[in-house]
Amino acid sequence: MIRLVVPSVDYHRSWLAAAEEFAQTGEYMHGSGLAPDDMADEDVMGTIFRPSKMTSTEVFAQFCHEMRERTKRDVVEPLGWVPDSKLFIVEGNEFVGSASIRHELNDWLLREGGHIGYSVRPSARRRGIATEALRQGLDLARGLGIDRALVTCKDDNLASAGTIEKNGGVLENVLDGNRRYWIDL
Repeated sequence: MIRLVVPSVDYHRSWLAAAEEFAQTGEYMHGSGLAPDDMADEDVMGTIFRPSKMTSTEVFAQFCHEMRERTKRDVVEPLGWVPDSKLFIVEGNEFVGSASIRHELNDWLLREGGHIGYSVRPSARRRGIATEALRQGLDLARGLGIDRALVTCKDDNLASAGTIEKNGGVLENVLDGNRRYWIDL
């Protein structure tokens, strides 16, 4: 059973295993709230959390806390962000991915990021996890009062495009290498 849950240290062990899978494939964990290890500090706003630093239970606990705080406008607005529900995608008791439900769109999200971002660890792909996580994310977006959600993916990411289309996504256009889909809620 796939669930979207708030970030918790209960998933630390399986989160670390997933982060290692992403690192081995050279992929970024979209929707996670992490800054890539090779991104310069000056390019990151807010507290910097990097995958390589998450082995510490204390750092991971701080990361989970700060991701839960991102729903609060007074926390994110000074950083130029919008309120954002950062969630773990779990299967049973295992972390299998990340999801981000942005409560509104700013200019950048309208062009590139959309209302919902997600990523599934490589070993858990092709089993319908992303499709179900996006479906649940759309339900959460509806609960936030969003009646039309923008979901994007890279133009060459056919698996993600299929996930979006299975959830009712209608392609509006491709802008700067990103497919932009709208889903009526």
